[in-house]
Amino acid sequence: MEILSAQEIQISNFECLQILKQVKSDHGIKKNKNKSKNDRLLTLVLETIKYLEDSPAGLQEETHLQEFVTNLQTFCIEENCLLTKKEIIQLVNIRPQTPVEIQLLIDDSEERLSEEQVQKIIEIIGTYIPGPEEENVEEETVEGEDGNGEEQGEVTEDLPDQAGQE
Repeated sequence: MEILSAQEIQISNFECLQILKQVKSDHGIKKNKNKSKNDRLLTLVLETIKYLEDSPAGLQEETHLQEFVTNLQTFCIEENCLLTKKEIIQLVNIRPQTPVEIQLLIDDSEERLSEEQVQKIIEIIGTYIPGPEEENVEEETVEGEDGNGEEQGEVTEDLPDQAGQE
């Protein structure tokens, strides 16, 4: 992967992660005279890699992106709902899962997309862009618990009988 002009190309977080990993590996090979600049660059690269690996980009592979873009383009052509490159990149980077998130990412989505089209885009994203599955598993195991992680049930404290006080 080669950057032709850093000011003219738009890349996804996955592609940025791949470039930074390459910079990291190249940094270990090169021995430059200005060590403090290299250390600062390496710190920036490592922190950015860590951030991106914790995002959906850390779970993605090139095949995921290719399949997603192919299927999304096919859908958009069939439904006559064209998306810009920037919007597609945002869908890949953020991996929206609700219609509200789609509205925030796609300009004038209320006018450009029907509810069915938004649901289909969410379905395509869920199918082709991997995301953190731990949230779904965690929600299933927490079922029967309230928001504080405590089981819901009857109160076991002894309370005065209020029926006899009336």
